[in-house]
Amino acid sequence: MSMETHSVDVSPPLARPGSALDRLCRVTSYVLHPVLMMLATSLLLSLYAHGNAPRALGEASLLLLGLLPGLLYLAVGVARGKFSHLHLLNKEERHVVLPLVVLGLLAVFLSYKLVGAPVELERGVALGTLGGVGVVAITRFWKISLHSSVGAGCAALFATTSPVTFGVLGALALLSGLSRLPIRHHTPAQVLVGWAYGLAVPLFLQAVLPPL
Repeated sequence: MSMETHSVDVSPPLARPGSALDRLCRVTSYVLHPVLMMLATSLLLSLYAHGNAPRALGEASLLLLGLLPGLLYLAVGVARGKFSHLHLLNKEERHVVLPLVVLGLLAVFLSYKLVGAPVELERGVALGTLGGVGVVAITRFWKISLHSSVGAGCAALFATTSPVTFGVLGALALLSGLSRLPIRHHTPAQVLVGWAYGLAVPLFLQAVLPPL
């Protein structure tokens, strides 16, 4: 099977495989996985809006349900050898998974409208969906860091409402992106553009879009 169309960085990793730095970066990549960051952000938005923990968990469960088709497609693809890694290391592998995730976010937004979720949560998912469309377009040509862009995007949702939460999530986004470099899952440019995109797009959309 030809691998000529796959955009894999074949440079040796900066962290020696099996070293403490290698293990730390890989663990960090999973702990700060984009899906987990999105679920945590959903919980925070819900709790800030109404303070009802069971309701917040239910709203986060709806988000997970919407993301599930894309996640299952990815997991099955990895198990069958269709995909190289759960983190989709090859750009071409993202061409189906990311659109599924964006469609899932759209379904979540509609579900939130139906169940009367907090407007802050609805707006967050709407911004995530629109930002995801941009990531899908970028990925047709270039491999942007999803860890960086999603992490920064989650932080941006609190930029004008909670400086402390914005700072904490921003620091986690920074750490998430940096963890991708020593193991060569991304280049510095891919991580930097991910941070910039994830931060700028939600802030811009919040400034120009009308209230939901």
